[in-house]
Amino acid sequence: MNSEEFTESAAGLCAATLCADAETVAAVKQAVGRKNGTFAGELQDYAHCDSDPVLVQKLQRAEVCVCVIDFDRDRAAAVGAANALQQMLHGRGSLIAVSANSDPALLLEAMRAGCGEYLTKPVVADQVAEALDRLRTRSSARKQPQSKPTGRILALLGARGGAGATTLAVHLGCFLVRQYGKRTLILDEHRRLGHVSLYLGEDEGNYHFYELVRNIARLDEILLDGFVIHHSSCLDILPSPDVFDDSANVSLEDIQRAIRFLGQNYEFVVIDCPHGVHNLSLATIDCCDELYLIATPDVPALRDLSRHIDRLLQGNVPPSKIKVVINRFSSEGALALEQIEKAIRQPIAIAIPNASSDLIRAMNTGNPVRPERKSEFAIEMKKWAASLVPGQVADAAEPKRRFAFWN
Repeated sequence: MNSEEFTESAAGLCAATLCADAETVAAVKQAVGRKNGTFAGELQDYAHCDSDPVLVQKLQRAEVCVCVIDFDRDRAAAVGAANALQQMLHGRGSLIAVSANSDPALLLEAMRAGCGEYLTKPVVADQVAEALDRLRTRSSARKQPQSKPTGRILALLGARGGAGATTLAVHLGCFLVRQYGKRTLILDEHRRLGHVSLYLGEDEGNYHFYELVRNIARLDEILLDGFVIHHSSCLDILPSPDVFDDSANVSLEDIQRAIRFLGQNYEFVVIDCPHGVHNLSLATIDCCDELYLIATPDVPALRDLSRHIDRLLQGNVPPSKIKVVINRFSSEGALALEQIEKAIRQPIAIAIPNASSDLIRAMNTGNPVRPERKSEFAIEMKKWAASLVPGQVADAAEPKRRFAFWN
C-alpha cells in the first residue's frame, strides 16, 4: 500500500465487512462507493478479526471507520468480535449488525455489543447508505468541541438503606421539571435493582446507565437519546439494571466521564446513589455540585449520618458540598433539629416532613406527589427546588407547622 492510499482513507469514510455473505458485501461496496468512501476489504473469521493488519490499519487511519458484522454464522462469536473491534479501533469504530433474524432480543444484544445500527437481510445498498449517513452524523457530533458543563449535578446519598433517598430524588427531579420547566435527568446509579423507574411507573426500559457507560467511547447526544426513558412528565430517566448480572462492572473513570457528559446535556442531573461511602459514591461525589446526605431523625440513623460525614471529610470532600437532609421529620416525639445539628456537628440544610401515606400511594401508582398539592411535603419540596433555580422563590403560603430550611 502506498502513502496516497492511506491519505485518501484518512480523509473520509472507510468500511469493511466481517463474516458477511456475498449479497451483503456487494450492498456495502455499492453504498460506500456512493458516499465517496473506501471499501477496505472482507474479514472471514470472528475470532481473528485482526488477521489482516493492512485492512485494520486502513480502518484505524480513517476519519469515519465502519465494520459491518454478520451475526448469522455464530451469534456469540459475533458479539465477541464486536467487542474486540471496538478495542482494536480504540473506541472510534462504528459497527453495523446484519442478520436475517429480526428478534428484538438479538437487536438488543447487538446494541449492547457496541453496534450502532441493525439491518435485516436481505441488505440493500440504500439501507447501508442511510446507516452510513447516520453514523457519519454521530461521528461528527462526537468530534465537535464540548462546551463547559452548564448543568448542575446533584447527588442524593442515603446514610443507610431506607432513608428515602430514592423518593426524594424522584420528587426533586419532578418538581424541577413541573414547577420550573428545567430539562432534568434522574440517574439511578444502583448497580442492580434500583427503584427510580418503578417509582415513575416506567419498568419497561431497554437500556440502563451502566450500558451507557460501557459505550462511553461512542457516546454522543444521539446515542444518549436512545438510552434514556422519556417520562410523560418530561423528566428523563436513566434506570439501573433490573437483573442480577455483571453488566455494571465498568471503570470509575468511565462512570465519571458519563456523568460529566450528562451534565453537558441537561440543566439538572439528579443522581440516586446507592447508600454508603465507597469507591462508586466517592467517584460520583467528585463530579457533583452538591451532595445531599439523607437521614431520618432517629438515633441509629443519626449515628450513621455522623460517621458518614466524618468519612467524607476525611476523603477530602469539601464541607461546602455536603448538605444534610433530614427526611420524615415530625415535631411529635422527634429530636429537635437543633439537637441533631449539635450531634452531627453540621448544619441541617433541609427538613422534609413525614408524608408516608401520600408517598406510599405515589410509589404504588407510579404518580409522584405534584407541586400544586397543598401539603407540607409538597411545600418543602418546592422550597428545595426553588433554592436550586436562580431568582426563584417558593410560594409563601405554608401550613401551620413549619420545617427548617436553610441555604
